[in-house]
Amino acid sequence: MRKLLDFDVVVEPYDGGYRTRVVASPAGEAQTDFTLPFSDEGLENLVLKVVGSIGRARRKVRRIEPQESRLIEDFGSQLFQAVFSGPVRECLGRSRIAAENKDAGLRVRLRLPGDLANIPWEYLYDDEYGFLGLDPRTALVRYLEMSAPVQPFPIRPPLRILTIVSAPTDIPEIDGEKEWGKLKDELDGLVRDGMVQLDRLETGTLAELLPPLRQNEYHVLHFIGHGGYDEEAHDGALAFEDEDRNTRLVTGRDLMQMISGHRSLRLVVLNACEGARSASDDPFGGVAQALVRRGIPAVVAMQFEISDPAALVFSPSFYQAIAQGRPVDVATVEARKTMFARGHTVEWATPVLYLRSQDGRVFTRRWNQEAERKAREESERQEAERQEAERQARQEAERQEAERQEAERKAREEAGRREAGQRAREEAERQDAERREAEWRSREEAERREAERRAREEAERRAREEAERREAERRAREEAERRAREEAERRAREEAKWRAMLTPMIGPIVLSVPLLILAVTLLSGKRITAALAWVVFASAALGYVVASVEYRRRRRSGEPEFRRGIRLWTFALEFLFAWFLIYAIIQLNFAGLHSKAPHNIPLLTILAGVGALFSASLCLRVLAIDPEERRQMRPLLPAFLACMAVGLGAAAIGYTHSLNVDALNKIGPNSYKIGAIFFLAALFVNLMAPLVALARRPSGKNTRGMPDAGMSGKRT
Repeated sequence: MRKLLDFDVVVEPYDGGYRTRVVASPAGEAQTDFTLPFSDEGLENLVLKVVGSIGRARRKVRRIEPQESRLIEDFGSQLFQAVFSGPVRECLGRSRIAAENKDAGLRVRLRLPGDLANIPWEYLYDDEYGFLGLDPRTALVRYLEMSAPVQPFPIRPPLRILTIVSAPTDIPEIDGEKEWGKLKDELDGLVRDGMVQLDRLETGTLAELLPPLRQNEYHVLHFIGHGGYDEEAHDGALAFEDEDRNTRLVTGRDLMQMISGHRSLRLVVLNACEGARSASDDPFGGVAQALVRRGIPAVVAMQFEISDPAALVFSPSFYQAIAQGRPVDVATVEARKTMFARGHTVEWATPVLYLRSQDGRVFTRRWNQEAERKAREESERQEAERQEAERQARQEAERQEAERQEAERKAREEAGRREAGQRAREEAERQDAERREAEWRSREEAERREAERRAREEAERRAREEAERREAERRAREEAERRAREEAERRAREEAKWRAMLTPMIGPIVLSVPLLILAVTLLSGKRITAALAWVVFASAALGYVVASVEYRRRRRSGEPEFRRGIRLWTFALEFLFAWFLIYAIIQLNFAGLHSKAPHNIPLLTILAGVGALFSASLCLRVLAIDPEERRQMRPLLPAFLACMAVGLGAAAIGYTHSLNVDALNKIGPNSYKIGAIFFLAALFVNLMAPLVALARRPSGKNTRGMPDAGMSGKRT
């Protein structure tokens, strides 16, 4: 039996589609994004065709037609190419090569989201390897990773299987007795050898399950009967019998309540229809998933209706592999291959394995551990001897190759020395001839150069005189251009000084609208109307955009406006516009703010208090600027921030009347008036600031005494 290496795949929703992530494999990690190659309707039609073909097999009308086999092959191929594409496909290929080098296979463990759990993943089809669900080199399991680790349970023969045959009289009859008999016949040899013990409950009731579990240590629970999925309850259920042999639906959670606490019970086989189905939003909604979540290491269930002939083939093949010591995932693949070989070319994918065990082993056989250990040690010793012999042979071959290469190197060096001597003699003779030729030519060249030198000196003298004349003319032009450039730069610098000093114009004008509305509202002592609240909201949104755009436009233009005054003023405008936006949202009661907030939290009090604290802190920040920079401060900014701090503070005190405190209720009206007065003062200062800035604009040539806004001051 080959060892299986884990190839862990996580499929998760991502950006309107899905993402495949290989989180562990022999070739590392990889990921790719994909969308399903079929719609929900297409998947439903496929399932209906599969179920229909199973129904025909149940009625023994005919075998599966070739087009139905091609249908599931095409479906599996499209699904494989979508999920295992790009880097994930390359990682799978490298992992297969790495596994083959270790004489092992791959255990592809799928971790699926709830909305993909009901897709028949067992039909995944690789053009090179065929169906993954039938290939023992790539055993496919649905892996549910839980927090508690699963350890194999040590057992001694026999493997004890407790079978439940449930056949309620009020639902269509199943051939449970025939399946029970087939199971007994197939396992009879293992029973005679003492490897398996097969027991059956007398009736198919849930109460009948308790006494055997208390009296004996069972390892496998096998259910034969009907199952289904309750669309309204979003849960799977098994059809047990009640005392009158009518149907009693038992969910996975109910069944787990009965078998919990029995540590030896490590495997549950649900030979029932749709025992593996779950709700799309609850991956543990089905019977199988509920059992795995509650502690069963491995559950085999049916994702579609299964015909009686297919069920009669699956169970004996599966238990024979389990009794022979194979991991449960390998045993599932062996059982599927047997079903496929017996002509069930569609239903072989109906059994689904849900696994918590990392290596697929839920049992260990205690009686042969020593023999296995010795065999393993002997195998390791033989492998080590083989590797040592290969290493020595490799070293000997490398030594002989090194000696051969050394001899060749020495021969090449000797031939190279002789060749170099010959080339050196020839080179010496050539150089001597060239030297004599060069001496003769050098004398002629010296005479020619001397004549050229005298002619060149005469030409250079004339050119020098011409260059000096042109240089004098160039210097005169440059001096004139320099003076003109300096005059233009001086004028531009003076204009930039004024622009750097200029307070934002449009923002303060827009801010006057919500300030005036707030002041008038506080003076009247009435709640702001919805129409005025919408005006505040619109003007605040417009002002925030205008202030931000105006500042950033000037910043991109390269103007020297990085002084604290313009930055603090713009920051104050943006904050106050944001404050008025929140104020309008609270007054308009968007999304029922007043009903959602606790009755003892006055929203407007908190908002006004925050605004007062921010305005006061920003005012102190402005006053803390050193005197040199204060001369460059935007006009009236400290006065504006002080008025806003006092006005918002008074408004915060007035808004506290919602707390129903007598003292605060008496102070409230006066605080409203004080706040309104200071808001009107802030409004006046806000509108005066642009006018004062315009009055300070330099005029004409009388700007030489102004400080250079672009060269003085500190950056913040």
